[in-house]
Amino acid sequence: MDVRDHRDDFLALIAIGLLAYASADIAHHVIGHGGMCLASGGRIRSLSSTFVDCTVRGTAVDLAGPFANLIAGLVACTAALFTQRATRLLLTLACGFNLLWFSLQLVFSAVTRTDDFAWAMLTFHVSEVLRYAVIAGGIVFYMFSMRILRHLLRPFGPPERAQRIVWMAWLTAGIFACLTASFDPHRWYEIVHHAAPQSLGLSVGLLFVPKYLTGASAAPIVRRGPWLLAAIIVAIASLLLLGPGFAV
Repeated sequence: MDVRDHRDDFLALIAIGLLAYASADIAHHVIGHGGMCLASGGRIRSLSSTFVDCTVRGTAVDLAGPFANLIAGLVACTAALFTQRATRLLLTLACGFNLLWFSLQLVFSAVTRTDDFAWAMLTFHVSEVLRYAVIAGGIVFYMFSMRILRHLLRPFGPPERAQRIVWMAWLTAGIFACLTASFDPHRWYEIVHHAAPQSLGLSVGLLFVPKYLTGASAAPIVRRGPWLLAAIIVAIASLLLLGPGFAV
């Protein structure tokens, strides 16, 4: 079927992209860092879309965020294999945002000696040799994640169609993340240093997947009320709660 025969609904793609990115943000900050903070007996002073301030410090709280992304990504990847159409696309994009977040944050932390993994490496006195091995491992896993996404996105080819889908999801993620962070008291700092990098930077690999796709095309993504409603609810909750941050 020619790509021009497809008419993927614009609003449906926005809703799916927003939900997919939100799954990674919620997995990282709410379930990962926030959940481990409470499980460790701590209290959350502030939990936002870009930062979690916990009364308990430690490796477990630091690493819980990225490893929550890893688990969420693998679960989404597995589930996507057994679904079709819009649900498969949502799970595929969720897999992408989560796995790419985990792997590129691993590389970034090891290279810059900052952020979640860096604190753990400092605690365990990781040697320079092992630090370089971690960087290499993160790059390998990033490329492996790209191969997984190439397989999961294959039904949404040819490349021209898939390119439109991933660009829409990527831009939606960036706009949504930055808009949410704009409700933070330190909005410009959070947008520039956290929201934009974590939404657009960590997931940039998505944009390079479609050019390798060939073959089949799934049915068009059509507008569905439940998808739009879910996206609206998640967006409002994120803006009102994760934007300014809240305590637990």
